Amino acid sequence: MKNQFIFIISFFLILFQISCSKKKESKINFKDFEINLSKDEEPPLILEVKSKNKTQYFVENQSKKWQGIAKESETIISVYDWKLFPHNNLSFEYPRTYTFEADLAITSDIWTLSGNDFKIMIISPKNSIPVKEYVDGMVSQFGPPNCSTKKVTKQINSYNLNGMSLFISLTGVNLEMEIFEVVDTNGKSSLLVFQDSLTDEKENSRESKKTMRRIGQTFKVY
Repeated sequence: MKNQFIFIISFFLILFQISCSKKKESKINFKDFEINLSKDEEPPLILEVKSKNKTQYFVENQSKKWQGIAKESETIISVYDWKLFPHNNLSFEYPRTYTFEADLAITSDIWTLSGNDFKIMIISPKNSIPVKEYVDGMVSQFGPPNCSTKKVTKQINSYNLNGMSLFISLTGVNLEMEIFEVVDTNGKSSLLVFQDSLTDEKENSRESKKTMRRIGQTFKVY
């Protein structure tokens, strides 16, 4: 009887932990907002407004009527943890603290989202660039003795992406790059690049793990 009681308690503890983790991974539907950006514009911040019985979301500098919140109701306003990358016929959520750069050139459009240890690049060339050609260029830049490569396949959300990983060890710095080909519904090919500054133990950074988990939940190709 005692063992059965312990089992029941453990079962409910597991359910509680799962429910808490789901709350922490809250996601909003960006389709509810009308966000129109040019190719070089950074996605706006999303503001989260909580009252006693309701949570609403607002786009910075964009008007919206409040719904169902009494005038005298106490509210808490915070900044949503994530932004939505909406360019180049793909989208995913990324940390709002990341810097945003857009380099729109004649040969290619490049968007770069940078954290402290982790960086995301979306490369949209006017003429398709094979993943291996891009990786070979990086190996040439850093020197073959400092690099190792291998083919990889990664599932991001419901998409299976093929590409290559590149490990770079140079003057005490260890980098891991994963480069994938992404083909949109029109057949246009782009490169999706993840770059991580590894720990001293050559493990992925905590930042990369958190960001990739979110991208894995929200990544879409159009």
